[in-house]
Amino acid sequence: MRIKLYDWAPSPFSLKVRAILAYKGIAHDRVSMLAPSHWWAVRSRGKIGKAPALEIDGRMYVDSTDIAYELEARVPSPAVIPGDARQRAFCHAVEEWCDESLYFSGLYFQWHDPEGRKMVPQVFGRNAYGRLMYRIYLRRILRQLQGQGTSRKPPAHALSDLVRHLEAVDGLVQSHRFILGELPLLCDFALFGQLVYLGRTPVGSLQLRKHPAIEAYVARMKALRRPE
Repeated sequence: MRIKLYDWAPSPFSLKVRAILAYKGIAHDRVSMLAPSHWWAVRSRGKIGKAPALEIDGRMYVDSTDIAYELEARVPSPAVIPGDARQRAFCHAVEEWCDESLYFSGLYFQWHDPEGRKMVPQVFGRNAYGRLMYRIYLRRILRQLQGQGTSRKPPAHALSDLVRHLEAVDGLVQSHRFILGELPLLCDFALFGQLVYLGRTPVGSLQLRKHPAIEAYVARMKALRRPE
């Protein structure tokens, strides 16, 4: 397979896909979505225009979950989708919670929280194109946070939501190496991406340090390599 990953390095969904590619040992080329030609390729061919996008033998796949299922179909071992129907359902539910709920806490503390937002412009660069893209994405993400509802809450309320999320994560990772047992599954890769993203924010890193079990879990995920 010829595989090209259109990547936005800090994105929790890009982190999720990169971790799956590494775990499965899939060789690929990685290019930045910030390059105008790459952004346009994903926008015109993928129809969504956001990272990650994965091109396999000339065909574009978008959305981190769809990418994961396509990779599983092509490289089924080591598996990240459970074979058991009940486990697969639980894995799906946790993945959706990570991607659609926990995600907005990370987004809030990176883009809405004043201390978190200070960090963002440096990722885009200091040139005119980078500054323009930062303004475009800032407006887009603040609208998302407003529409989803997180940024309509007072800061103390947003923080209490995050605390509850992390208490739930702590419960998920206390008794096993990974969420559903001794091997990582798609829900683990989804959670890993969100935790790494959250941990790069000032508020998120402070809250994560209160949970040694979560920090140990993230370390286990970072250490994953394809089984020999």
